[in-house]
Amino acid sequence: QDRRASFREASKKWHVAVVNVRVSWKVRMSMGGREVQSMDDTVDAVATVIDSSGLAVMSLSSLDPGAMMSRIIGSAGGGDEKMSIVSEPTDVRIRLADGKELSAAIALRDQDLDLAFIRPTTPPASPLTAINLADSGSPAILDELIVLGRLGRVGGFVPSSIPYTVSAIMEKPRTFFVLNGPAGTGTPAFGADGKVVGLLTIRQIDPGRMSMFGMMGGTEGAGVIAVVLPAADVLEIAKQVTEKK
Repeated sequence: QDRRASFREASKKWHVAVVNVRVSWKVRMSMGGREVQSMDDTVDAVATVIDSSGLAVMSLSSLDPGAMMSRIIGSAGGGDEKMSIVSEPTDVRIRLADGKELSAAIALRDQDLDLAFIRPTTPPASPLTAINLADSGSPAILDELIVLGRLGRVGGFVPSSIPYTVSAIMEKPRTFFVLNGPAGTGTPAFGADGKVVGLLTIRQIDPGRMSMFGMMGGTEGAGVIAVVLPAADVLEIAKQVTEKK
């Protein structure tokens, strides 16, 4: 009960820092170097505000999924007629918890860590609530975490809190925490002590040539797995954005 109360307190305190992001894309599909289709598309994603100026971090796979899809398709395909998908964000808008929308621009991308940093093109009228990545915790195997999220239009943009358990801890090539179930990306995870643990992102590697039934083993068969990237690592990349400002 004490742990649940701590999770509720963290949810109440930090949910306002979890925001919706609407991304418009120009998507181009090519086969063997020849463009076969071009279209416009939009998607709703989630980001986490990490600075009172409105700087937010999200999963690069949500902001620009074309690169990840191309790598998966490339692993499954063969020969010269490989398919490529390029998604170019044309408009990014942040929807705050109070319903206000802010036009945003991409400040930095990190493909290796699946991070994208976005910030308002015009500073918000007042400072935003931001999660302090410097005040972080580190869980152990089987520790419980709470992942904060926010539903989209269908869910009325209400906040969500989902409990998970740390099922594995990767130590190479860097530390990642793996949860015991699927979770959305771009959202923060907190420990029972109320400290932020990290951000939900996607880790992707080249799986090599996949077999016909490779995907039956789950996303790992395609070289993709959802992980929690430690808050300290997110903060280290975020400093590059603030230094450029």
